[in-house]
Amino acid sequence: MSDGSMSIWIRMLNLGEYATSAAHFAIYANAYRSGGPWQYTIGADSGQEDFFNVGSGKYDFTVIGPNRFLRSFTGDASKVAQGKHVSVKFTFEIHSSSGKLAVIFNMKNHGTQNVVFRIKSNQYRTWDKTYSVAVASQETEFFNAVSYNAGWYDFTITVDNDATWSERFTGHIEYGQSSTTG
Repeated sequence: MSDGSMSIWIRMLNLGEYATSAAHFAIYANAYRSGGPWQYTIGADSGQEDFFNVGSGKYDFTVIGPNRFLRSFTGDASKVAQGKHVSVKFTFEIHSSSGKLAVIFNMKNHGTQNVVFRIKSNQYRTWDKTYSVAVASQETEFFNAVSYNAGWYDFTITVDNDATWSERFTGHIEYGQSSTTG
């Protein structure tokens, strides 16, 4: 922005075969700003995004939704000017080997230096692995959450070049069958 303040955008989607009704989401500012929570009802097969002013850069937001859905985003947007710009796209896709829905992480390095992403499972599965991603490159990883955990997942992603940045992804893949409670 022209006044020196920065914003982050949060995009919420309610898509897919099993997104047949509206879903409610709430965004909470955990630190660095006041206000909220901000409430959103996203219709079936649609999405919405919103932006949040993060002042000089630091942010800490959590998005919660149905069925233990949780996304947390922390970081310092001013680090982008230092060439430390990464992003993670989180999706569900049918995995070729299992034929079942899997968690897919697409890690991108938009910065000016190589970066190492670390994906660590917080529960439901043992996983702690790093991925080196060169400048202007990306790396993809999948986890067969439906095959191994009845659809439940909980992962945190960090990077080696910015101790302030992390993203957490927690919830359940809806796949049209009964499952166990997380």
